[in-house]
Amino acid sequence: MNNVGAGVIFLVGLFMISWGLVLVGLVLSKKMRFNREKMSTFECGFEPLSSARQAFCLRFFLLAIIFVVFDVEMALLIPYMLTIGEFMASSTRVYVFIFVGVLLVGLLHEYNEGSLDWAV
Repeated sequence: MNNVGAGVIFLVGLFMISWGLVLVGLVLSKKMRFNREKMSTFECGFEPLSSARQAFCLRFFLLAIIFVVFDVEMALLIPYMLTIGEFMASSTRVYVFIFVGVLLVGLLHEYNEGSLDWAV
């Protein structure tokens, strides 16, 4: 058998495996019962089946902002942690400690305020 014939057999085999996996996925993903709640879109922070004029959940918004702040904190602190053993100016260390201190004060404020207690 030449290289062209082997390539065609290989492509046909890949095609059959791909379509077989697609068919298995379609068969396994069939839902038995449809209801309005499961078929509706999911939006965080409010009930999807209630009135559209309801106020947005402020607690969810604050928790999302806290997550973003600490996510950005990690992005800013990872380069510092990777270079902690190398030569670094003392002013850089002071700036990092001030940055972490401000974040800790903010975290303590959020904790005392009760914003971190999601399940009330």
